[in-house]
Amino acid sequence: MDYKIVISSSPEGLEKKVKSLIEEGYVPTGGMMSYITKSQNRFRGNQHVDTINSVEYIQSVTKS
Repeated sequence: MDYKIVISSSPEGLEKKVKSLIEEGYVPTGGMMSYITKSQNRFRGNQHVDTINSVEYIQSVTKS
C-alpha cells in the first residue's frame, strides 16, 4: 500500500493535485483538512484593524 499526504495553499490547487493522483489509481481517505499556518494581526495605532491568515489544505490518499 502506498500512502501520500497532499498539501496545497489553495482549495483549487489541492483539488487539481488530488484529481491527478486519482487518475493514477489513488483513493482519497477521509475528508480534507485545513489549518492556519500563519496569522498576522494588523493594527492602526492601538486599534486592531484585521487579521491576515495563511491557510494550507491537506488530503491523504492511498493506493493498493
